[in-house]
Order: sequence, then C-alpha cells, then structure tokens
Amino acid sequence: MREIEERAASIDKEDYFSMLGVTQDATIDQVRSAYFGLAKQWHPDRLPIDLLRVKDACARVFSRMSEAHSTLIDPRERDEYMRLLREGGATPESQAVISRVIEAATTFQKAEICMRRNDLVQAEQLGRRAHELDPKQADYLALIAWLDSQKPDNQTPKGSLDCIAMLDRALSMNERCERAYFYRGMLHKRVGNLPAAVRDFRQAAELNPRNIDAVREVRLHGMRRSSQPPPKKVGLFDRFFKK
Repeated sequence: MREIEERAASIDKEDYFSMLGVTQDATIDQVRSAYFGLAKQWHPDRLPIDLLRVKDACARVFSRMSEAHSTLIDPRERDEYMRLLREGGATPESQAVISRVIEAATTFQKAEICMRRNDLVQAEQLGRRAHELDPKQADYLALIAWLDSQKPDNQTPKGSLDCIAMLDRALSMNERCERAYFYRGMLHKRVGNLPAAVRDFRQAAELNPRNIDAVREVRLHGMRRSSQPPPKKVGLFDRFFKK
C-alpha cells in the first residue's frame, strides 16, 4: 500500500523510460513487453480487496505508464519525446510547468489587450490569473498593481502607497522590469514625490527608449526645470540690510 502511494506521488518526476523500466534504446517490442508486465501489477482493476483504498493512486500510476507506452511505441511521437528529453522537459512534472508558463504568457497578453481597450475589470481578472499561473513574473505583478491603483478606493495617498509597495516587490523579483518602473513613477507623481517619479521614468526610458510615455515624462520634467527662474543671488548689501 505504501509503495503504491509513494510511486503515485513521485511518478510525475520520472521520464517515460524510467516509468517502464527500460533503457532509451529499447525496441518497440521491449517497450510493449515491459508495459504489459507492469500492467499486471498496476492495473487498478487487478487490485485485491484489501488495497482498494489506494485504487486512485494505482490508477494514476497506471495512467502514466499507459501514456509512456503509447508514446514510445509510436516512432513519430518517440522522436518528439526524445527531443524533449534532450531539452530537459520530458517528465510530466516539467511539462506541467512549461504548460503553465505558456498559459500564463498567453493570458497576460489578453490582459494587456483588455487594458488597451479600457476593459479594466477583464484585464484585472486575466492579470491575476497569469500571476497565479506564474507568480515569479514581475510584469504580471506590476500589471495587477497598476490596475489596483486605478480603482477609486486606491486613488488616495494610502492606496497609492500600497500599490507602490506592490511595485517594489515586482522590482525585487526583476530589477529590469520596465513596466514596474514606469507605473511606480506615475504613482510617485500622483503622491507628489517628483524626485522619485523622475528617477523611475528615467530608468524605464533607459531600459526601453521606445517607451514614449516615460521619455515624455523625463522631457517634461526637464522643461519645467529650465523654465523656472534661477535662484536670486544674495549679495553683501542684501545680507547687511537683512540684519
């Protein structure tokens, strides 16, 4: 019983050859022979009554073995699987990770489209789904922070600072996240912290010179500074009469 549970827990970390206990150069006949031998042991319908409690675990192992068998006896599928094996993505566990990453990226692209269409509700739902699928991506967290900052309740200084803290976390994940710098710059500008805002806009523009909005913010800041009158010089007589 314990063997079945442990195998069910670890089966996704094995490649197809390991699952069937054959070498990578095993012939189709050898793969078939190994599979049918294992099927007698692992088929859930063959379990004795006293092991019915682990039938689901046994079914999980048998399902993976069947998947391995069908892949390795098909020349075309086997060639593709060997490519995955060379690239390090041939276990069910790694394939699941890759699948989640791809789904997250696709979902994030949809979120960006919704945001450009000003459908912020749908954009947030998709952004949060992308972050859930791949929480290590700074861009996903940055998008969520920005969308949160657009909500009426978060237009306050406290709400803005909370969103800035989220962008800080995004940048701790990836210090080259252009999106996080730009959004944080906008929020620093909102709360009146112009020096921090300009630093972030400059960083975003350096990371991506085609970020027109960031470049414009930097130029506007430069124009404001150049239009301000120079500080009045205080001469000797001014200091004397001030006394």
